[in-house]
Amino acid sequence: MVAQADILLSKCAQFRNRSQFIDVQLKVGEDIFPAHRIVLAANSEYFYAMFTDGMKESNQEVIELKDGSISPDVLKIILDSVYTGELRVNNKTVSKVLAAADHLQVASVVHQCCTFLLKEFVKVRFDFETYCRIWGIASSYKLKDLQDAAECAVAKMYKDVCESKEFLTYIDGNQLVSLLSRDDLNTPSETFVLKSVLQWINYKKEERMPVVAKVIGAVRLGLVDIGVVIDDLHTEEMQQIPEIYLQVHEAAIYKHKPSYKPKSSGKQTKPRSKNPVLVAVLPKAPIQYFDVVDKSWKLLPVATPRMEATHCYCAVPVGNKLMVAAQDSLGNCIYRYDTEVNVWERLQFLGDHINDLCVIDEYMYAVGIRHQSPQRYNFVKRQWQTFPGVPKNCNLSGAVVMNSKMYVLERDRIQIMMRAVLHCFDPQKNKWEEKAETTSSQLGSILLVVKSKLYVAGRRSVSTEFSTCRYLRDNEPTCISVEVYNEETNTWSVVEQKYIPDNNLNAVKIEGGVYFIINKFPIDSGMRTAHRRLNSTVLNEWENLGKIDQNAALGYMTIKR
Repeated sequence: MVAQADILLSKCAQFRNRSQFIDVQLKVGEDIFPAHRIVLAANSEYFYAMFTDGMKESNQEVIELKDGSISPDVLKIILDSVYTGELRVNNKTVSKVLAAADHLQVASVVHQCCTFLLKEFVKVRFDFETYCRIWGIASSYKLKDLQDAAECAVAKMYKDVCESKEFLTYIDGNQLVSLLSRDDLNTPSETFVLKSVLQWINYKKEERMPVVAKVIGAVRLGLVDIGVVIDDLHTEEMQQIPEIYLQVHEAAIYKHKPSYKPKSSGKQTKPRSKNPVLVAVLPKAPIQYFDVVDKSWKLLPVATPRMEATHCYCAVPVGNKLMVAAQDSLGNCIYRYDTEVNVWERLQFLGDHINDLCVIDEYMYAVGIRHQSPQRYNFVKRQWQTFPGVPKNCNLSGAVVMNSKMYVLERDRIQIMMRAVLHCFDPQKNKWEEKAETTSSQLGSILLVVKSKLYVAGRRSVSTEFSTCRYLRDNEPTCISVEVYNEETNTWSVVEQKYIPDNNLNAVKIEGGVYFIINKFPIDSGMRTAHRRLNSTVLNEWENLGKIDQNAALGYMTIKR
């Protein structure tokens, strides 16, 4: 049947090219496009209704299309696709074709346009205006796979984009509710979700108040800090909404009686099962995770076997596996934990001690202290291979990935008080490029990416004056310095830390968010502050976070609930 349909389509295309059996012409401006009514009706609900509902156009030989979304070039692309099954669009034409195909209700072209947009825009250069159009059309045409693919892309980046102007501007209530219902929503905590939803509401408050109950109802309030729930939702304005009054009441009951099951929604107390959690991996010990609701370290729900490593240095997730750079009795190696089958597997590694692991596409890069004969693991070929090293013979640390490139910090082996130098490795060019020096020595520092910007955080030399001092685990006074890198000017600049009180968690404020640095690993608390001082009591609630063993390798992993 498929072959016969292809033959029929091919014959119709031939008839059109030869101007045979033409019974209708479409006019756009001064351009005329010959076609067949039966082909148009079979591919477009718009034309089917026009030809069968007794409209005046049903008997006209020439039908003029006056909608502003339809241009001669766009209509040609749509008709060519209808007759050949192939859609020829590019980044400049796809949005116009999509709008016209949506108007003409040509479902096949709409689907192909959305698929193209997902590939080109979601994966390469995502923007929310395009996402919202894809979501709306996918919903209208009941293209569940398409809608899920688009939502999945946003869910993965939710914590990084939910505060952006584009998100706050373009996302509507139905889209937000659908997004919040997903188990794979990437968020530091449910408290963060509530704060982001309130920010979305307040951005266009008058317009969005009618959907407040629906949107707040999608937040899992049973998992939100009860103090935040009361402060933000137990207000005169919010309590006038019956649904929110009930939700706050149920959240308060659940906080004091965990066995209580809210009547408003069974999801109110259900953890997001696909949301990555912070885990700690220790030699010859079961894996622990940090419960952001109880603010405490716990063993995984599923008892994990103990790895045979004697030292653990860093951890990075790859799909449903956790890769851990380690050392055992046989030397340096990688231990791989499979979350599906609950087993550890040892991968041999012949290089030096590994400081950091970075994953870019099908490769995992191992960054060592000396970085001599550096290696990367090819997941497809399942083997290690060398790649170019930094030209200088230096110590490297703090590796991160941003925009599909790897960034590391270089330090002098002897002059440790010298400033760190940023280096960038581009896999496409397969070479390193030296960037700018930091403004201070940055002892024991790390790199982290926040909202597509590169930051460095670490100890500033004690002799250098700085506004915010902390105490690390050894109770020696140090100063935490934060700097941000400007790609355009290739310079670092200091990010002042004025609004965070003294604490034992190496807390820093970046882009309005509070991050903790534990075991040289950045942790997004989910707390957001404006230009005000963070309450010491709130920081103290996170005290248990710092009570993990200093030898633990920290990372994020999706666990079974």
